[in-house]
Amino acid sequence: MPRTLITLTTDFGLTDHFVGAMKGVISATSPLAHTVDISHCLQKFDILEAAFFVGEFWKCWPKKTIHVVVVDPGVGSSRRPILLEADGQFFLGPDNGVFTFVMKDAKKFITRELTNDKYFHKPVSRTFHARDIFAPVAAHLAKGVKPMLLGAKIGDALRLAIPQPERTSRRTFTGTILKIDHFGNLITNFKATDFGAIQTSPFEMSVGLKTVRHLALHYAECDLDELFVIEGSSGYLEVCLNQDSAAGKLGCSSGAPVELTLF
Repeated sequence: MPRTLITLTTDFGLTDHFVGAMKGVISATSPLAHTVDISHCLQKFDILEAAFFVGEFWKCWPKKTIHVVVVDPGVGSSRRPILLEADGQFFLGPDNGVFTFVMKDAKKFITRELTNDKYFHKPVSRTFHARDIFAPVAAHLAKGVKPMLLGAKIGDALRLAIPQPERTSRRTFTGTILKIDHFGNLITNFKATDFGAIQTSPFEMSVGLKTVRHLALHYAECDLDELFVIEGSSGYLEVCLNQDSAAGKLGCSSGAPVELTLF
């Protein structure tokens, strides 16, 4: 039988014991499971960025993959631990909206609250549900435990309000930066398919104190210190700087406003 895949995505960083403890619990429960690190360097406490991040990679994985996603500033509070079954894959994490983009794009999904502590690691810490709830439940799923044994279905899992561009005048739209990637590119919430006019008509995209007017097909098309807009692999318009950080040059962070004017 193929080994079950368990992916790990957190904001824990790589300098503490947290990731190692999760992997230890998984290995102790399901030694044949294959654990894959997606990232442990997500922006701390930024649930929207984490939701976007997960929404970008999950469809690349095969059916039956188990994804553990923990960006959880509400750990230990009344927020629920949940299991999401979406299009043949499994997602474990806090009920704080981190699976918003998965639920938006999935053809079919079921959500359960994790209540059967038989499958938890004891004692359950109030501050480390990644180790004590999500990791062991992932391991039990990998061993073949049926989802229905983990908790009852729920129909009110939290979904974040995904920021949408707003029309502020006949030709102008206001959006936001969804994420800044490792290279400093500013990923906006302007879907390229919704704003195809910039392919053939002049435009201005204002972010920070700068206005960008150049649409590029690829990064090397532009000078090293030139800001430009490109359609990124996620399908959103991005503000970039060839071989440098647009975020650093503009002093912007995720959540910053962006204005697009079409002429």
